[in-house]
Amino acid sequence: MRHIVIRVLGAVACGITLAVLGSMSAVADDGPDLAAIDRYVRSEMDAQRIPGLALGIVRGDRIVHVQGFGQADRSGRQVTPETPFLIGSVTKSFTALAIMQLSEAGRVQLDAPVQRYLPWWRVADADASTRVTVRHLLYQVSGLSKAAGNAYATSRDTHDSALEDRVRALRDAELSQPVGTTWQYSNANYWTLGMIVQVVSGQSYEAYIQQHVFGPLQMHNSYTSGTEAAQHGLPTGHRYWYGFPVASELPFDRGGLGSQGISASAQDMAGYLSLYLNSGRHGATMLVSPAGAAELQRAGVPTGLEGISYAMGWDVAQIHGTTTISHDGSGFDSHANVVLVPDQQWGVVVMENGENSPDEFFGSRRMTGIANGVAGMLIGDEPPAPSSSSRSLWVAYGVVLGILVIQVVGMARSVRTIRRWRADPAQRPTGALRIGLRVGLPLLVSWTWAVLVLVGLPRIIRAPLSAVLMGLPDLAYPLVASAVLAFGWGLARAVWAIRTLGTRPTPVSTPSTDATTQLSLSTS
Repeated sequence: MRHIVIRVLGAVACGITLAVLGSMSAVADDGPDLAAIDRYVRSEMDAQRIPGLALGIVRGDRIVHVQGFGQADRSGRQVTPETPFLIGSVTKSFTALAIMQLSEAGRVQLDAPVQRYLPWWRVADADASTRVTVRHLLYQVSGLSKAAGNAYATSRDTHDSALEDRVRALRDAELSQPVGTTWQYSNANYWTLGMIVQVVSGQSYEAYIQQHVFGPLQMHNSYTSGTEAAQHGLPTGHRYWYGFPVASELPFDRGGLGSQGISASAQDMAGYLSLYLNSGRHGATMLVSPAGAAELQRAGVPTGLEGISYAMGWDVAQIHGTTTISHDGSGFDSHANVVLVPDQQWGVVVMENGENSPDEFFGSRRMTGIANGVAGMLIGDEPPAPSSSSRSLWVAYGVVLGILVIQVVGMARSVRTIRRWRADPAQRPTGALRIGLRVGLPLLVSWTWAVLVLVGLPRIIRAPLSAVLMGLPDLAYPLVASAVLAFGWGLARAVWAIRTLGTRPTPVSTPSTDATTQLSLSTS
């Protein structure tokens, strides 16, 4: 599950890390202490139980450090700088780069309506559909909601038409804000941009990225296909259950290309980041003009949080006059984070084969914080102390467990109560009010809880229930089990109670009465 809270908190953390340095003095001539950085990364891996991690550091157009840590899978295969990792929503910067290339080639105008390139494209509001521009999509101000972008979060669609099918499905999407007015992070914007790349270039999105980005940058361990990435060593992903990583095999969604789905090695990503620190050039290769590179990184629209704006596929933070550019790539079982410090010419990428969504959701920012910590060390800060799990998360675990215990105790009490009603009419409630309180109220409470979890929770997360289960497994599964239990037992209890109140009493058999009956029969 890829939610705005994680990305915004990551941008804030990055800015704060840099702000505390005050004047942002230059790094010493002998360069950063890479051994200390590696020790810091290993300490975070231990503290967070991260199975495998890849780190890349670049300064300007020079790759300074790439390193693999830990294991890629259960076989014990080690992570290397060439191991490809899923980069999640960092993919959006690749899509924005492709659009900028096409713009500079005169094939796409950023302020032209989307329908110029996709005549069939529309949302539920036909008039609004004509007013959404390419720039609106890039800046996430089209009016498409986060919920619309998460609607297919657990899709397994790998058909050749997957991307087009996904974009065409937006014809039923209701805009939650007027076009061009409000920033809302929505994967749907970048699906559409991916489709524009595909139509305008005459190539599949995958082929375009491979030919016009991977090829020129010599990204030989980067892939747009989940199958191909797996064949070349993609690590096993992990979801966290109560703080412990559990290996998982989650679906690859080809329809989400443009928004997420690219995989790349630390070595390749370091070269990619140099593009943004070197005016659109990596070595002798120029992918976009200096003006295009600057436009991609320019703060375009405010996100609504102080000091944070959105560029084209990037979060931009201005803290005490220092610009930081970053993006989070949170998958269900993988994580990536990129931090750029343009003033100091530093770039950092950190990728893990695990995603602790529950911890991140409660604001701990533990995985996101690793890249921020490395960026701070590069410009002279001390290594951060090892992070700890969010206390709020453990409170949430306790609350969910407490609810389940209360439900079980309540069920046991209800069974005893209804059995007494069956045996002794004097204990049965009488009158509409008392029957309503003893039968109707428990049903109302049970069903209210079920609706809150099964309907309310997905609306809060702004993702379907299946995505909530996939992204927050150790919280969502017990909650859903509790809700299903509440719904089923609430109905069963009400039916049992009503039937019991309408029957004659059944004496409760005891050993003493059974013995008396047998003695009477034997002497008669």
